[in-house]
Amino acid sequence: MEQANANAKPNTGFMVKTVRVGNEDHKFGLFIPHQYDTQTRWPVIVFLHGLMEGGSDGTSCMNVGLGPAIAKRAATFPFIAIFPQSNDHWKTETGAQIVLAALDKIQHDYSTDVQRVILSGLSDGGYGTWAIGARYPTRFSALVPMAGYADLDHVSMLTTIPIWCFHNNGDFLVNVSASRDMCDRIKAAGGNPRYTEYSSIGHNCWDEAYDQGELFNWMLAQRRGQMALR
Repeated sequence: MEQANANAKPNTGFMVKTVRVGNEDHKFGLFIPHQYDTQTRWPVIVFLHGLMEGGSDGTSCMNVGLGPAIAKRAATFPFIAIFPQSNDHWKTETGAQIVLAALDKIQHDYSTDVQRVILSGLSDGGYGTWAIGARYPTRFSALVPMAGYADLDHVSMLTTIPIWCFHNNGDFLVNVSASRDMCDRIKAAGGNPRYTEYSSIGHNCWDEAYDQGELFNWMLAQRRGQMALR
């Protein structure tokens, strides 16, 4: 992240912030575009880490998934990115409150586009994307779960929000059936999720999804309250 910050203007690039939830302070990661200005309403990605990136340092949550993808294109990356951090599963109410508190703080402190807020995550964060996106649908314009566990209890609440789901068919940590089942059930309930399955071994489907470039363009096109733009 230090290398990605080398050419950043002051107060832009990767950094760590703190938000208070209940009686506790929680650190979280943040990326501010190098071209940031207050006259522009910037789209936002909220990214949920996996279990291995949990903790309280505010930095390890940026080390896998979206953080490295941003670092590759930091000079031109067009989103504000928020990296909430939890030391537990995202299914807890505390986890959801950390996510919303971090989002609230950034929307208060920076110029953001409230119609373009993407919620994404990998592994346990993929599950959190399903669960938190379903419970707070008015806060997000689209969901991007990656290699996530299924959240079948919330299928009926996921039919109207744009979704693009990713998984490897050779994932040995979270079976690909989790994403297949979620997307099939959402379709059966009247939704229209987009699903990409890679013919790859292992858990990491996110690097390929980000490197292809199409995903970020899709994210930019989504608006809250509209059906998915495919």
